[in-house]
Amino acid sequence: MKTKKPRTVLEGAFTLLDALVRLRGEAGLTQLANSCSIPKATVHRLLEQLTELEVVQRTESRYRIGAQAFRLGQSWQPYPRLLDLARHRLRLLATATHASSVLAVPCDGHLLIAAAILTRAEHERLLRPGATVPRQTGRFSPGWQAEHELTVTEAPVRLPTGEVLGVIAATLPPERGLGAVEHAARAISVALVSS
Repeated sequence: MKTKKPRTVLEGAFTLLDALVRLRGEAGLTQLANSCSIPKATVHRLLEQLTELEVVQRTESRYRIGAQAFRLGQSWQPYPRLLDLARHRLRLLATATHASSVLAVPCDGHLLIAAAILTRAEHERLLRPGATVPRQTGRFSPGWQAEHELTVTEAPVRLPTGEVLGVIAATLPPERGLGAVEHAARAISVALVSS
């Protein structure tokens, strides 16, 4: 997939990082230049700078996301304490239901999987943290669920104002999991208020 040519150095750097993620985390110089529609010399210069900062790691002629990018990503929170609280509740939910359980938050017209406890290997590609899912009015898109033969039961995580921060979802039909999913979402909402 070709992208629009970046206008600034920062746009170029982030275009390359996005491409590394899209290309399964590792790519060569030519592959990145072609994927991003950026001249090869510019890609090389940006990758060298990103490598010096440990944002990108180079192994022979291949590049991948580096340790500094990982550290920065680990500090991201869609809302203070939300991820820590969600991870605990997702573990409890997955244990109780034996279903993959995720926290998804709105991001650029999609839902971003921000935290996950995955119980089935086939969910790794679709529901791993960092993956995006099409949404329909703040919920997982039914069309996406049908396309992947996946049933998702979800409940909103809310602030006292009613603002929805995200959804807790489990790969269960509603008749099997709605109560447990709603309980997990409510517990996170309450914990956010009391923290």
